Amino acid sequence: MTAVMWSQAIGTAFLGVVGVWLAHNIRRQMRVKLAERQADAYVRLWTITAAASPSRTTPLDVAERRELCAGMDRWYFDEGNGVFMPRLTRNLFVAAQSNLICPNDAVQPGVLAEELAELPAADAERRRGCVSIRHLSLLRTQLKVDLSLHLGFDHLSRIYPEDRAFLRACGISDWRRPWRRRPLRAPGRVRPDSCLCGACGRRPIAAPTAPPATSVQV
Repeated sequence: MTAVMWSQAIGTAFLGVVGVWLAHNIRRQMRVKLAERQADAYVRLWTITAAASPSRTTPLDVAERRELCAGMDRWYFDEGNGVFMPRLTRNLFVAAQSNLICPNDAVQPGVLAEELAELPAADAERRRGCVSIRHLSLLRTQLKVDLSLHLGFDHLSRIYPEDRAFLRACGISDWRRPWRRRPLRAPGRVRPDSCLCGACGRRPIAAPTAPPATSVQV
């Protein structure tokens, strides 16, 4: 009788282990499939934002910004790709998209909205066209963070204080990789300034002197 009970116990335990393994394997396969779909969706978004390539020599004009906003809207809602975005990436996406067409006083971060309010209309539009390119470059870098791909800002000669203020406005800590400053950088080739409006980095912005207590891991 004891042998029978032991056999039943061992059989039950074995079936339990097999069940757990099968459930884990199914979840792993689902994660792999979702990761593949996320990568495909991100490649599509990368293509949509090609008009804001850092290789441009002129800022985005109003028509280009509106077209970009519409394309991003279709990608997010009509194609259903917004579901693949983690919270911080979604914050960055929404802010970058909103900055393309929103009124000047609604632009994020607030310091940029204040700067735009002080500029003549033509200069303000040129400034917006420049920072929109930079914001979309930051978004594409965040996409690479999500996919655990190579990082870096080779296309940007520097990350300006207003870029960091934009990241913080999106809830992203600029004290963490890949955004944190690298004071000891190996010398490399000289890259042209990525600013297309002539105003990037000229407005003093107070930056936090220590990581915020509620900083979020990116």
